[in-house]
Amino acid sequence: MNELFEKQSQENAALLDGVASAPLTRRRVLVGGGLGALAALAAACGSDEGGTAATGNATTTTAEGEAPTESESETEAEGGAGPVERAAGDLGVAQVAAGLEVLAVQTYGAALEAAGSGAIGEVPPAVATFVETAMEHHQTHLDAWNEVLVTADLEEVTSPPEDLKSTVDDELAAAEDVNGVAEVALLLEQTAAATYLSAIPELEDEAAIDLAASIQPIDMQHAAILLFVLGRYPVPDTFAQTEMAYEA
Repeated sequence: MNELFEKQSQENAALLDGVASAPLTRRRVLVGGGLGALAALAAACGSDEGGTAATGNATTTTAEGEAPTESESETEAEGGAGPVERAAGDLGVAQVAAGLEVLAVQTYGAALEAAGSGAIGEVPPAVATFVETAMEHHQTHLDAWNEVLVTADLEEVTSPPEDLKSTVDDELAAAEDVNGVAEVALLLEQTAAATYLSAIPELEDEAAIDLAASIQPIDMQHAAILLFVLGRYPVPDTFAQTEMAYEA
């Protein structure tokens, strides 16, 4: 777990260095010749087998001694397995976390598609690299949470929270340039980071605590890079906040 955290932290630091290597002007950062690079990423992602944030159709059961306490009605994502019953305790937190990670993967994938179509104008290579790397991070986080769920004989999560997805989709549809897409990604990263920070005190299992605590700072690093890209100070808060935490 520590090795994963260190690897992702190093990748984020390298991305920030790449953005900072150019003169520090907002226009220089956001307007460049990277559309071709991001379009290539979009094509590569589109050619991947499955083409969805997560796949798999595990049988829906409940963990021993952890009967579901409520049912979440989630819209089935492409390649998804449909509605998933919300479990109790740590497993319920894992399901919520996995849903947020699905949404993050889908959102960054949509950003790639928008760039590939030319809908958001020119995209600099450093931003293209960030989008690809952040999406890989979130996919890895999703796989980790789904491993927790499958180990407990629960179904993998392949659909995002519908209410949050609706908000993100509306914001993405309104985005006209890189700035607009970055604002949506920032909203999602800040929400995810706040949700993890809020969930950590509620978790009981040490492995689940370690997993959540290793992911939260990565989302904060993503947010810092996005703030920098948007021309803002990358670390505005003295302490990490929970106000934007998602409540399922």
